[in-house]
Amino acid sequence: MSVSSPLNVSMSAVEQAPPALQLQNHLRHMHVLRPGLHVHADDMVDTQDFTAVGEIEQGLRIVMLLEGSVDVSYGHRRVVLNSAAGERSRPGRCGPVPRGLLVSIAESDRFERRARQGCRARRLSIGMGEPWLTQVMAGAALPPVDDFVHAHLAMQAWQPSARAVAMAEQLVHTPALSGPFLNLYMESRVLELVSEALACLGSPAASAPAPAPASAGTRLLPHEYRRIRALHAFLQTDQAFDLSLDELAHQAGTNANTLQKHFRAVYGTTVFDHLRECRLQRARQALERDGLSVSQAALLAGYSSAANFATAFRKRFGLAPKLARGRF
Repeated sequence: MSVSSPLNVSMSAVEQAPPALQLQNHLRHMHVLRPGLHVHADDMVDTQDFTAVGEIEQGLRIVMLLEGSVDVSYGHRRVVLNSAAGERSRPGRCGPVPRGLLVSIAESDRFERRARQGCRARRLSIGMGEPWLTQVMAGAALPPVDDFVHAHLAMQAWQPSARAVAMAEQLVHTPALSGPFLNLYMESRVLELVSEALACLGSPAASAPAPAPASAGTRLLPHEYRRIRALHAFLQTDQAFDLSLDELAHQAGTNANTLQKHFRAVYGTTVFDHLRECRLQRARQALERDGLSVSQAALLAGYSSAANFATAFRKRFGLAPKLARGRF
């Protein structure tokens, strides 16, 4: 199977230039499954500090970190993912917690990966080019996906299911197959991962900003991650609608300052910015699917003024709420 890279990569030294073999090894793990669909999977320890820089093509990227850490930048947005080793993944057993991230590249941009000597990463990256996405989505009316695809450098985190993690592990360590058999094996698993990642865009609970672009140096303990994820789930319920920051902090079992710091470290935004986003997403769905009036949608989003709601809605989605009403 011939392999070509849709990512033009060059290396710049942090301490000294890595050997050419380092770049060759990186590209060796890039499998082009079909035009517009490729996967890069590896399990390795970086042998020295270096920075890989290149141009990334238009499309979507799925990043799955199974273990270790990843420090990359898409355009001006830096992403640091950690698998939070030590959290209980099974009863009676501690282990890394896999992370998933969906990234939209609406226009070609700069890509950068920073490696540090001795750091291990078991990771997977799936690239979907615009022609492939257009072919797959042909005729489908999926506003959340369409909006995300056209939002340059938009990022969406999701917690991969146990099955998704198993599929990713099989891609990192493929069996001894050759030619078209390996290609079919890999593509079947890639498509299942793509399906799960894109499905998260259809859920209002999944419409929050992605974790990690903020505060790369903030590292939460396993119980702190669990607490923030539990609060994130609570924020999707009606019970959280009228609570103050202190009341939300009490719900999470911490204080307001710590809650804000930890929530921003995980989700890259404040608690109330996240709540505002969730409410606007809920109001948009109510307008589009249920035909609510603009005044009713404003109340659903927590606005007493329909005019203020319309301003916030137009700023967030690029159209007036009355135009969204009954679109689909």
